[in-house]
Amino acid sequence: MLNRIFLPCYLLLACVLLATPQTAFAQGATDAMVRLLQSGKLPESRVGTVIGMIAERGNAENLGILFQEATKPDGFSPALKLESLEALKKASESRNLVPAGDLSAIGDLIASDDHSLKTLGIELAGLWKVEATADTLAAIALDNNKPLKLRRLAIGSLIATGSDKTANTVAKLTSEEQPLSIRYLGVSALTNIDVQKAAEAAAKVLSGADTSTDPADMIDAFLADTKGPDALAAALEGKKLDGDVAKMCLRQMYSVGRSDASLVNVLSAAAGIDNNPDPLTNEQLQTLVAQVLKKGDPARGEEIFRRKELSCLKCHAISGAGGQIGPDLSPVGATSPVDYVINSILFPEMAVKEAYIMKSIVDFDGKMHQGIVADENEDRTILKDANGNEIIIPADDIDLEKEGGSLMPKGLANFLTEDEFLDLVAYVAQLGKPGPYGIRSEPTIQRWRVLKEVPDALQGEANPSTGEFESQILGLDADAWLPVYGKVNGELPLADLSEIDSPVLFLQGEIEVVDGGDIGVEMNPKQGVTAWIIDDEFPGNEPIQTSVLPGRHKITFRLDKRTFPGQTFRAVVTKPAGSAAQYTVVGGS
Repeated sequence: MLNRIFLPCYLLLACVLLATPQTAFAQGATDAMVRLLQSGKLPESRVGTVIGMIAERGNAENLGILFQEATKPDGFSPALKLESLEALKKASESRNLVPAGDLSAIGDLIASDDHSLKTLGIELAGLWKVEATADTLAAIALDNNKPLKLRRLAIGSLIATGSDKTANTVAKLTSEEQPLSIRYLGVSALTNIDVQKAAEAAAKVLSGADTSTDPADMIDAFLADTKGPDALAAALEGKKLDGDVAKMCLRQMYSVGRSDASLVNVLSAAAGIDNNPDPLTNEQLQTLVAQVLKKGDPARGEEIFRRKELSCLKCHAISGAGGQIGPDLSPVGATSPVDYVINSILFPEMAVKEAYIMKSIVDFDGKMHQGIVADENEDRTILKDANGNEIIIPADDIDLEKEGGSLMPKGLANFLTEDEFLDLVAYVAQLGKPGPYGIRSEPTIQRWRVLKEVPDALQGEANPSTGEFESQILGLDADAWLPVYGKVNGELPLADLSEIDSPVLFLQGEIEVVDGGDIGVEMNPKQGVTAWIIDDEFPGNEPIQTSVLPGRHKITFRLDKRTFPGQTFRAVVTKPAGSAAQYTVVGGS
């Protein structure tokens, strides 16, 4: 009994001490937490809390002990092990701390069959500069059977270790014998070693490139270096590029909010684009307004807005679903006249709301980071970039910072015909107005996840068994799913999922339940659909109703395209009569 009383009180005292600034008292409390963790007497329900405390406030010695505890073969459960390592990663990113002591267990993480542990191991090897992992990292970077994302992480971490194996590995990646995607990867890695040589290599690769492979990641690598855009521009001067390849490079720059003049000028010339239009006169603006009202088609405009190459949904949400780094556009047409919409698209820096003003930070390694400020304190700044990723920059790493401008650069309209531009403006100008583009009134699922690769065993006509569903669908990492978004009316066009090579689609939405109770799901169409609320299965042709507890829950749908009759899919989470449930359908990116 005393034990049960003592431990919560002990933790309460520790929380108070740890909430204070770094003092001898706070460090003493952290040391006590470490001893408690090592004792094995901590109730399992409290271990996660203590791990978070140690990672947030502990010194290098504390973090070293946490790492040893987390990587013991007979130590933490898989979930706690992952939680501990994630907390250690966050501590290193935000406080520049490397755990003290033996870090050789990193090699075991990298060798793990668990994808999440392997990925974390690779990331930590770079963060902590564990040179002993260099051979393993080089092998992953050069392995054509490994996923490109994993290879990218491996080469990045290899460079961070400072190993002398890096140059040889990068040379192999940039070799002309490699496929275009790997050459882009090699050049991206080279920017971290010698940006001038990387620019020369990039110019050589781009001069012979076609549109089969997107150079986006390579362009991002140059944008991340303060000297990168100018170096690449100089290397490309006088080189002949395919016009569409140049447009792909420009499109990536614009999609992440960059319009560095030297590089934009060279790429625009190669693409045959005027990249610096003059502001519209009042007469020109009113002429455009009249054309939008006469010729603009909002339905066609919605299709244009949803195009992946324009990246609109990466930054802006509609009906709560989409990017969170620009304003939610759901009500914009109800509050903004057509001329404002035109100028906002053509010249986005004319009116930037304070919450969306861009911040640029250069660190002491010469790396450029841009985004809107998601959070900031005396220890670190967190930026959210144009891809929705959070970048943690420790205060001690910040060399220069400045504020101003919009993450949406002018130039996106260069990829549209005149009629497409009119349609896009017509669509945005209708958002929020009564009618088909008004504010969503039903709790439709707008933010979806679609399974990228459906296992062969799940492509048959039968539904997965309970075990198959839990392990191969419900238990998958976030990386296994691709984000897609419904239209304003809640319909998800299946044409947007054409890259999924399977006769069966698995889709997921989420709900956040505040008060438990009964919920239901209504779908259109129903034929060929099976639904799961958490892990309870429901045939689509029968009423769907179940009771849910508070918390965030997944709702999964299996669409068999062999029998599914529609071109779109729509699902609404309903509240049956008399239900006490209070919930929201999860939106965001």
